[in-house]
Amino acid sequence: MPRYRVIKPYDSPYPNSLCFNKGESVTIGKEFSDDPDWSGWVWCAGSQDQQAWMPKQFLEISTSSGICLKDYDARELNLEIGELLEISEIVNGFGWAKNIRGKWGWAPLNHLELID
Repeated sequence: MPRYRVIKPYDSPYPNSLCFNKGESVTIGKEFSDDPDWSGWVWCAGSQDQQAWMPKQFLEISTSSGICLKDYDARELNLEIGELLEISEIVNGFGWAKNIRGKWGWAPLNHLELID
């Protein structure tokens, strides 16, 4: 897996891990538009009152509802400058990353630099 170094700190505004399962129905809300580096994310609400941003390509969308095409964990990592991460998947400006403590979560790519 490619390794990255954190060059800008990041504190997740969503501290709780929320998971959606393949085949789960969700209600589709607004599309994220605050940062052009992070386009392609939609706000989703599940049947258990969980709500989180999800990549559009992980959903089969019809108007204001959708079906999850794969299991999805919305956890974001808090990042400290100099921290090293391994990234297994890149989606819409974020990488699914593992830190040196073995914790997994999404990390914004515009806070990272590729080191190998």
